[in-house]
Amino acid sequence: MKTPSPRRSRWMALFLATCFVAPGMAQSPSPAPASATDTSQASDELQPKFIWGILINIAIRLVMPTFTSWLKNKLSNDLSSPSNLSKLLVNSSSAMIVPLSALVSLAFKSAGAPENTVLGEPTKPMTVEAGRENYQAVHVAIVGFDRSGSVTDIQPVTAGFQTGDRIKLKVLPTFDGLLVIENINPQGKRVQIFPPSASDVVSVKAGAEILVPMAKDDYFEFAGVTGDEQLVITIRDARAFGAAASKVEVNRKDDKNGSSFVQETAPGTYPVISQSLKLKHDKASEPAKEPSPLRSIRG
Repeated sequence: MKTPSPRRSRWMALFLATCFVAPGMAQSPSPAPASATDTSQASDELQPKFIWGILINIAIRLVMPTFTSWLKNKLSNDLSSPSNLSKLLVNSSSAMIVPLSALVSLAFKSAGAPENTVLGEPTKPMTVEAGRENYQAVHVAIVGFDRSGSVTDIQPVTAGFQTGDRIKLKVLPTFDGLLVIENINPQGKRVQIFPPSASDVVSVKAGAEILVPMAKDDYFEFAGVTGDEQLVITIRDARAFGAAASKVEVNRKDDKNGSSFVQETAPGTYPVISQSLKLKHDKASEPAKEPSPLRSIRG
């Protein structure tokens, strides 16, 4: 019998090893083909969708960054220019004071609400189902003015303000809403101060940035009392009354140019966003017998 050469032996060993290993490799499960449903869901997540009226890729899913993107080309952060301020004042004319009873059931006498905001990011992702977002939002800033009517600063709601400060509030919502401003004085009395009549509201439009009070020469100013007060701004959807009002806490994020608020709204519910601003009166001021609420003043 002829002895195989070393080279031929190595070739045969390789051949046998391949015969034994290959079947084992063939038994390894291959990835299952994606189902039509999985493919559809993945495709749907990547599809751009309209959120608050603008086209945004829903794959982002993070609410605050999405709202920041929406605000990018809408906010007026440089009001040192008279022309920019003038444009914003003109835009403010889109907001009108209307009777609350003309928009909602007579059973509801006020659009105000208790403060319902907390600092931090929402935990649930943003979704769009049947063309409806599961979050709504509003941006609010304190705008300070000097006695000549020039803007001195723009600040978040947490900055508060002091006796003698002359301010307007800058508001930009993602939804059509009803806005009211109330005052809680040092004695705890709560009254609506804007619009001046508690039976009225300011009707604001989605995507329209406005100043409140809307008139050029109208401002808010505290004077004549001591102690701490609060200014409470509430903006709600006209349908957000009773069981249709969202009860979910509102998340807030502050930056140098204002404060952003977002609220989750389940199907059948609508946003109610309410935030208080703190006022610290000068302790040297003389207390008044009847503390004056924050009021709209002219000039």
